[in-house]
Amino acid sequence: MPAEPFEVLRPFERFAFRVMRSLNAGGTSRPAWIWQRYVLIPFVRLFVNRRVQVHGLERLRDLPKDCPLLLVSNHRTFFDQFVLCAQLMRVPALRRHLTFPVRGNFFYEHPLGLLVGIMLSGGTMFPPFFRSAEKMPFNKASLALLIDKMKRPGQLVGFHPEGKRNQGDDPYTLLPAQPGVGEIALKARPMVVPAFINGLTNSAGGELRASFSAQPKVIAVFGAPVDLGDFPAETRLTHHKRCADRLNARIAELGAEERTLRAALRSAKVP
Repeated sequence: MPAEPFEVLRPFERFAFRVMRSLNAGGTSRPAWIWQRYVLIPFVRLFVNRRVQVHGLERLRDLPKDCPLLLVSNHRTFFDQFVLCAQLMRVPALRRHLTFPVRGNFFYEHPLGLLVGIMLSGGTMFPPFFRSAEKMPFNKASLALLIDKMKRPGQLVGFHPEGKRNQGDDPYTLLPAQPGVGEIALKARPMVVPAFINGLTNSAGGELRASFSAQPKVIAVFGAPVDLGDFPAETRLTHHKRCADRLNARIAELGAEERTLRAALRSAKVP
């Protein structure tokens, strides 16, 4: 791994990166993992378990033991990947060391953001990607770090091909896929697991209230691993973009499946 270009970051950003890197490193015996496994994941389940319906986990039963997983999904809310991974972690064979790359603003730029990242993710919200042009060299280093992670057994990286939250009115229409996820998938060659989730909001208070009424329902659909074997070993940007588009298309297919499941759920309520 090349050295990170810390010179493009401000002092607090460097400090935040080192703290989160330390928490994210290592395996399942580290305190951060224990915090994630026995506090955060049960907490997430407590929020949604009465509301969530999970489909498609049987499609993942033949995955090789401890193979690295790249979980790709739609991105409507802050909680999508956390809820999806909480469901995966219920299956012992799918438990992995978790990593969720995030936008660097707030979580890596402010002390409160760092505290939130530590307490609410146990170090999983790593590495950061920054928006400003002068920090683009660091984004390349973060991407290289994720590729390195995806070459190691026992790792799970959650990534949104859309690159940012889709705030449009239609949850089934995805934003264009960004090539970064394709670069990770093709350079590291992990098992790529697509998923689609719908029914969450961006309000923590609203989600807490919904957990008591068990409404509205949250439906999560997992797909079979995406076959990328037709891509060449040596890839370039056009391959990365084409791969990202394929992943987005697979997520959209799972969205159509979720829409059918949701329609059947509504029909079942009609007397």
